[in-house]
Amino acid sequence: MPIQMWHTPDCPQWTIMQINFEAGSRRIEEQEAWAKDVFPAAHDRLKQAAAAMPPGTPAQPFIDALTELVQAQADTTGFVVLHEWAEILERHFPPRLPNPDDVAE
Repeated sequence: MPIQMWHTPDCPQWTIMQINFEAGSRRIEEQEAWAKDVFPAAHDRLKQAAAAMPPGTPAQPFIDALTELVQAQADTTGFVVLHEWAEILERHFPPRLPNPDDVAE
C-alpha cells in the first residue's frame, strides 16, 4: 500500500531528509571527481601490466577482455551498456560449437 507523507517547511524530519540528500549528492560528486582524476593513471597501469604478460598464457582471454572492457569504459562518459559487454565477452569467450567429428552412435 503506497503511503504519501506531507511535511511542513519547519518539520525536523524534513530538514534531516534534506540534509541527508544534500550530503549524499556531495559524496557522489566527490567520488566522481576522484574517479575522473584516478582513472587515466589506473587505466595506463592496467595496459602496461597486460602488455607485460607473456603471449599465449592461459589467462590471455581474461586479460584481453578486461583490457577491452576498461577501454570501452574510458571511451564513454557513462556506463558501458550491456550489449557492449556482451559483444566484448563473446569476442573473447566465443561459445563452444559442437565438434562435427564427435559423432555418438
